[in-house]
Amino acid sequence: MQQNTDHIDNIIFDLGGVILNIDPFQTVSEMKKLGIGNFDAVYAHLRHTHTLDKLEKGLITQRDFIDDILRQSDQRLTDEQVLKAWNALLLDFPGERIRLLQSLKESRRYRTYLLSNTNAIHYQVYSRMLEEQFSIRGLESLFERAYFSHELHMRKPDREIFEYVIHDSGVDPQRTLFIDDAEANVQAARQVGLHAYHLDGQATINDLFPEQPATR
Repeated sequence: MQQNTDHIDNIIFDLGGVILNIDPFQTVSEMKKLGIGNFDAVYAHLRHTHTLDKLEKGLITQRDFIDDILRQSDQRLTDEQVLKAWNALLLDFPGERIRLLQSLKESRRYRTYLLSNTNAIHYQVYSRMLEEQFSIRGLESLFERAYFSHELHMRKPDREIFEYVIHDSGVDPQRTLFIDDAEANVQAARQVGLHAYHLDGQATINDLFPEQPATR
């Protein structure tokens, strides 16, 4: 790794933008193709009413989420059309990243974990992608433990989700590295005592662990 990790025993990975390639603009584009020309306003509504937060915390159902979008649209759309557009932001799992996670777990040099802001809709899609691409049934198998916001009813950057993961996993924050592509989440992790690395697009997780074999 490009920084001294002699004091690191545990690594907590984010998912989107770190392991899974995503592009939120694809969802905006697909929504507009459906005729929701005012999707920017619809998205602002979802944020203002905390619908997106509630979805990621598992506090509303898929049905609730779709209905909220349909209420804001003047188009006659099917559930399938809305879901396809919503899932368009999910791109792919680069093979070298999956091989890196497998290598890290097998090496036992670190205990590895996943902490993701996600939702049940996306979870089903990227789980299927992972199985189709790599015959891996669930991200959970790549880590000692995987934590998903929609299952915990908490999300980053709220302090409580970091405290929960620390307590549940039993890791020592001072010997734990958190990797995320969102600066707000990195700052929140540091506030609870974790070491944190902001993956800002200039590097990938494979660049951070060049010593790991068979990651390219």
